[in-house]
Amino acid sequence: MRLAEIERHVASMEELQRIVGAMRAIASMRMQEAVRALLSVRAYGGALAEAVNDALAIAREEAHAACGGRGGWFDAARTSAQRRGRRAIVVFGSEHGFVGGFNRRLLEAVESDLTAADALMIVGCRGAAFAAERGHEAAWVHPLATRLAGIADTVRLLEEGLLPRITHDEVVRVEVVFSRHLGSGELAIERRRLFPLQLGVARREGGGLAPLHDLPATELLERLTAGYMLAQLTEAATEALAAENAARFAAMESARDNVGRKLEALRLDASRARQEEVTTELLDLVTGQEAVDHT
Repeated sequence: MRLAEIERHVASMEELQRIVGAMRAIASMRMQEAVRALLSVRAYGGALAEAVNDALAIAREEAHAACGGRGGWFDAARTSAQRRGRRAIVVFGSEHGFVGGFNRRLLEAVESDLTAADALMIVGCRGAAFAAERGHEAAWVHPLATRLAGIADTVRLLEEGLLPRITHDEVVRVEVVFSRHLGSGELAIERRRLFPLQLGVARREGGGLAPLHDLPATELLERLTAGYMLAQLTEAATEALAAENAARFAAMESARDNVGRKLEALRLDASRARQEEVTTELLDLVTGQEAVDHT
């Protein structure tokens, strides 16, 4: 390979190295941004969980009082809500590529019990494309936010696609599947039941007073439940954003190492080719001088 050609390869690899480095830096920044936000997102969800438990206890006590302690509509409603029926599975895949086996692992976690009756809802365009390649048609697809500031819009649109299905009994169970960044470069697949809620009824001990409220118990519970579901979706979306960028960071880290090794090899080839050209030029000069001397 001629020196000029090797130098062109070196220039191309150096440009690729800069691109990989920039993608790695962006992934790192966005991953850390999402991880920091998770602390407050989880705290908000925990506070809402406590509020829902309180509202659940109030609603149940009021229902028992109204029905003479026989359970009444509230227990019947809970039994009805927990019946088996059509399920919606919300999968938070990746929005972009260069994430290794990120989407494959998510889909494999869902495929074990996915049926034709399930409504598959996918957040993340690259994740949806991967699902389609594996023969899974999504009932709903929307991009995943690429920055933390876009999470609220993503969750709002997911709410608009999900809540009407719950309200009209199109689905009676909802699960969310997403990847969690563990902080050591590893990712874990998490699966949660979003609806019906998995919350125990809080019992006030020692005859404590119920929290003050100015709404009917059922309306209070409905509003707090909707807020808690949104908090759970926000946490899942934020986890997914952190995990996607962690996967991309790992992929770019590996790519950077590979490019670095190839670039080092090309530079050695360029050095050898340059030395060979110098040697050839010197030999040509010596040979030309000898020819002059013998004339």
